[in-house]
Amino acid sequence: MRFLKSTLYIAVLLTLSVLLSMVVPAVVDWVPGRGREAPRQGSTDGTVNNPENASVAASVRTTPVDPRPPHLAATATPPGDRSGCTTLPLSSFGDPGDAVGKSIVPAGGSVCYSVTTGRAGLHRVLLERHFGNAYALVFDGATQLDCYDPTAGPGWCELPRAGEFTVKVANYGKADSGTSLAVVPLADTTGCRGGTDTSWATPATTGSVDSAVELECQPFTAEAGERIAVDFPGEGWITDPSGARICPRVNADESDGCVLPGTGPYRVIARVRESSSGFPAAYTLGIRRLSDPSGCEYSPLNAYNSPPTPPTAGAGCKIFPAPAAGSYEIHRIDPAGVRSGVKVYDRAGKTVCKPWGQCTLPAAGDYTLVTSQATFVYDHTSSAGCQPGSLGNHLGDIDATGEVDCLALPLAPGARLAALGNRGAVKVAPQVRVVDADGVQRCDGAALEQGTCGLTGKGPHRALITAAGDLPTTGAYALALYRTDTAENCTVLPAGDFSATTAAAALTTGDGVFSHCLTIPAGDHSIRENLQIHAARGPTNVTTTVVDTSGTKVCALRPAQYANATCVLAPGTAYTVLVSGEDATGTYTLTRRDVTATAKGCIPNPATAVGGPSTIGRPGEPGTLHCRQVTTADARDTLHLNARDGEATTYTTVHGDDGTITTCRYSIRSCAVTGSTSYQVIVTVPQGSSIASFYRFDALRIGTAAGPAPECLNIADVSQGFGPLTGTLTEQRTALCAVLPTGRSDRFDADITTGTDASEPGHTAVPALYGSALKNGCAPSRPGAFQCSTREPTTGPAPATILVLGLPESASQTSYRVSFSCRSTSCGREG
Repeated sequence: MRFLKSTLYIAVLLTLSVLLSMVVPAVVDWVPGRGREAPRQGSTDGTVNNPENASVAASVRTTPVDPRPPHLAATATPPGDRSGCTTLPLSSFGDPGDAVGKSIVPAGGSVCYSVTTGRAGLHRVLLERHFGNAYALVFDGATQLDCYDPTAGPGWCELPRAGEFTVKVANYGKADSGTSLAVVPLADTTGCRGGTDTSWATPATTGSVDSAVELECQPFTAEAGERIAVDFPGEGWITDPSGARICPRVNADESDGCVLPGTGPYRVIARVRESSSGFPAAYTLGIRRLSDPSGCEYSPLNAYNSPPTPPTAGAGCKIFPAPAAGSYEIHRIDPAGVRSGVKVYDRAGKTVCKPWGQCTLPAAGDYTLVTSQATFVYDHTSSAGCQPGSLGNHLGDIDATGEVDCLALPLAPGARLAALGNRGAVKVAPQVRVVDADGVQRCDGAALEQGTCGLTGKGPHRALITAAGDLPTTGAYALALYRTDTAENCTVLPAGDFSATTAAAALTTGDGVFSHCLTIPAGDHSIRENLQIHAARGPTNVTTTVVDTSGTKVCALRPAQYANATCVLAPGTAYTVLVSGEDATGTYTLTRRDVTATAKGCIPNPATAVGGPSTIGRPGEPGTLHCRQVTTADARDTLHLNARDGEATTYTTVHGDDGTITTCRYSIRSCAVTGSTSYQVIVTVPQGSSIASFYRFDALRIGTAAGPAPECLNIADVSQGFGPLTGTLTEQRTALCAVLPTGRSDRFDADITTGTDASEPGHTAVPALYGSALKNGCAPSRPGAFQCSTREPTTGPAPATILVLGLPESASQTSYRVSFSCRSTSCGREG
């Protein structure tokens, strides 16, 4: 019965191991104490893991962790009597056949194998676990051998003699572990494939492995001193008759491939450690010579405005001639037209250029590219194929995927340039950059779109044009070239105002027109102006940028049906305005308006004392701008400003004397300002919002040079709050003002009730609390209630705050009863 139970137990475990192996990926060479080890794919010496990415790497730059836990490394229990160990024959290269030990190692247990070798030397102990935490230890009698290579990891055993050894597979996990074990003498060549050469024209070796404990061996013909690269997607190494790694994992000069030492013969030993689709797993192994390569296709230099060199038919490398040392642009093009870098090697096989940025070749001669894709290689100092360019519109064609077009720019060094494309391009969207005569890039696409490109370096300069990768890669394109440091070819943008009959620039697009260039004359602008573009008809994805003669962008307008921005303009300086849109039927109006105290077309609106009447205004269509000019006698006065309408859609932006935007920036709430005698209040309704038939505007003087306005009430104590305050507000008496002795960080709940209009929303009086920064510290918390707070600097005496209780958006009259309660233990000034 005991025998039957044991048999059933083993049968169950074996069945379980088979089932779990179907769903749990195999894990090899587990390192105890680290959980599951990340697969070290691509750890081949001198590997090109994928020739198309030209990533020829000498090795993976990681140092494996010693797998022996401190409590095991020196005290691992030897297997003792080997009579109970399973005899395991040595495996050979290729299919290991029956030379694989398979077992289920119980949690906390171990199994052992007896292995006999006919020679001393390096052996690979290959362990594959399907689940659990198992690893292998090798013993010579009772002595544990050190089978850990600090650079390659576990399983590298230098056996000191011929004879019998014991391999113990121990499971230190909490679950049973299914394992496969094979031991391969690396100096043996049994099972190696027939030899191959290192020509790029020779087809790569292909094959399939059944498990991760199988090693492949591929001899190749080569001479010492040649630089060899290996293309294999797993673990592999170049070796001589010893079977050991003879190449560094990382070359000291960070170059690729392995310069063969010794005298050979040479082999590549390779292992597929794991496969995403499971085993059997197919593989491809290529062994190629980087130094003085053979089998490569010859690829002449390319010229501008011509197709790239087509893909190679079979070989994965190309050789091109460099007529001289210098800067070259080298890239490959995939079938989708995406351009990317490629590594460049000299005749000795050393890496001279990485696959990014420009490539500077050290000398004339032949150079090698590792790729089978189409390539484009050109000398940056050459102008072969470059066409003469002129300011204005340019129409071109990219006839082949990967082609680079070139325009010789008609501008001297020091000039500034804009290159604008058709923003609605349905064919090729051009990407443009500018290089100097030496091929050094001076401007990218962003600088050209903004008009800030400066033609520095040696002339003449060239504009290089390629197709963006997210649109068709061949076809027609259009560019507009403008000089931005002078007013050449640009029309004058007239000065406008806030009247209904303002001067403006009328712009159209379509019929080949997609951009415009305008100029703001040096002597015809204020120090701050508002620019607005209105898309009356046509696409709205129009951008507007303003640059000065030195190439500095001073402002820009985002695409919208109505877009505007405030621009700072230096006195006596001219500016260029670039408008970029689509080649589609469209009509646009571009207007610039002074927003300083000299602004024209604003409605006069003198400030009144607290309790004074409001004024009335009528908003325009959504997106349009209107101006009210609020004046006061003393720049030290503090004004409370608020625009109110029944739709709650009227926003205000307030500019001071010099046009600087105050704290009132595109605000729908009341706000406070100081520091000017003239405020230009720009009133607008957002696009898509409903429009009220009129709005009411409050401009109240709540402070003077002497302090709070005399019309304000003085509240003596706010320690627990204050109130109630009662009264009635009308359009003739629009607000109540009170001075509060608040502390630095007080918080209040404001409860506001009204009379007969209590049941109607939007009829409750609205508070605003201003501290030294003049920021409104009140916000609604629920209908009829607000939370108000102060936030003052931590040094110096806490200043008094001013409470303004004003009319709501929807009512021209309301009664009020307001009480403030302190939300802290105590409010107000200390002491």
